[in-house]
Amino acid sequence: LDYAHQERFGDRRQKIQSKAKTSDSDRRKEKDDYDGTDDTLRTDSVGHVPSQELKEPSGKDRDLSNRPDGYKTMGVAGEATEHPSDLTKVPGRIIERRMVRVFSFRTFLTEECFEMVHYAEPGKKPKWGYFPSEGHPEVVTSFEGTRATPEFLQAIAYEVYVKNVTFGLLHQWLTDMGMTISKNTLRNWLKKGKTYLDELVCVLKSIALEKDSIVNCDETWCKVRKYDHYKKCYMWVLVNKAERLVIFFYEDGSRGRDVLTNFLGDAELKALMSDGYNAYVFIGDELKTHRYKDTDHQVCLAHVRAKFVKARMEGGDKRADVFLGNINRLFRFEREYDREMITDGERTRRRQGLPTMEAIINLRANLLQELKSEEEQKSCYMREALNYLHKFWNEAFTYIKDGRYPISNNLAERAVRPFTTKRKNSLHFGSDEGAEIAAVYHSIISTVKLQGRSAWDYLGKFFTGIFNGCRDFLSLTPQNIDLAVCQ
Repeated sequence: LDYAHQERFGDRRQKIQSKAKTSDSDRRKEKDDYDGTDDTLRTDSVGHVPSQELKEPSGKDRDLSNRPDGYKTMGVAGEATEHPSDLTKVPGRIIERRMVRVFSFRTFLTEECFEMVHYAEPGKKPKWGYFPSEGHPEVVTSFEGTRATPEFLQAIAYEVYVKNVTFGLLHQWLTDMGMTISKNTLRNWLKKGKTYLDELVCVLKSIALEKDSIVNCDETWCKVRKYDHYKKCYMWVLVNKAERLVIFFYEDGSRGRDVLTNFLGDAELKALMSDGYNAYVFIGDELKTHRYKDTDHQVCLAHVRAKFVKARMEGGDKRADVFLGNINRLFRFEREYDREMITDGERTRRRQGLPTMEAIINLRANLLQELKSEEEQKSCYMREALNYLHKFWNEAFTYIKDGRYPISNNLAERAVRPFTTKRKNSLHFGSDEGAEIAAVYHSIISTVKLQGRSAWDYLGKFFTGIFNGCRDFLSLTPQNIDLAVCQ
């Protein structure tokens, strides 16, 4: 019990290092030896800190190099609504006036009814029309094919695909606000918005797969309901860093090679980055001699590093440290290039310079040496890492050919992360159609985020533009949405 108290509260004998002496001083011994005379008074264990008044200046100025130029203040974009005081009601002399900022958030649902008139002009067929009275909206504000306004469609799309709210929770929220609606109706409204987003995704795909483009691709699993059972299916993602485009695609939940080749079509890509599994299973050596023979196939070096990390941490093989040291060195070079913001040409020259080549040569020498060593001395994780590096050696170091080539597939991994978050919340899709709708919405939202824009603002502008008759989808892309002209 005494030992437990020492571990929890510390030893009673508090020992500190004296500044004047190198030996430890015992506070209890100092107190016991003191008999009231000055000769026995010892204060070695007490830290004598000079007061602020007696503290001598250090002679060094305060470092202000990290102080920001300005500070972000709390506020809302746009003009604030001001509510001035009625000065005639002030009972005394006015000393000073100032505005006090208050933030309010109003969320409410309203139901609007537009009177439609069925009329017939002479010599023409009868038709329905809306003729607004003074002070009322000029047009019916419901989105075509739904009973929702563009703003309402913007809200439910943002809730489901940005905030990852399930349809059940969204339906509960609307019900609590007094709205009577079914979950299938909400899905149908999003499906109606998808018909226009499909056209936009086709435009983005044509831009992402332009000639000599450099793309990253990856895939992740999702659970989809198939009739009376659930099946593990796969969602694919392709990222074009130069154009800042992200496109998700889904083909009956398949993970086969045809999914990727059908999506790429006859695109003449300069380079395609993936992990080793996708490169081996979905790209294959035969494709290098067929449609994509002129495309450089890259394998993510971060995946190679992860294999050796696993061999070191789980396998306990210290020989993995040599490989990790050289791979970390290559990644350190890339971070230095990013901080210096060098051009692609300069990056190519440095990648092919002596420091990079020295690390690659060391990796190759150690790889050949370990492959020749006895198998019994290696853990299964180490053998897996060595075989992985040996199999994809050329693809892993293709990045040194061009400064525009990525060193890892982290761009696609980060792009697919919001989808995996939704997978944890929603658990499964009710059908293949639900997965396809999610792919389209995630393509648009991820592209908007990659371009540093607001997903909320873009969805609102897009649906409003479609409602107002704009069908020029090239002008409705995230980078051109502000230039879109509505008809």
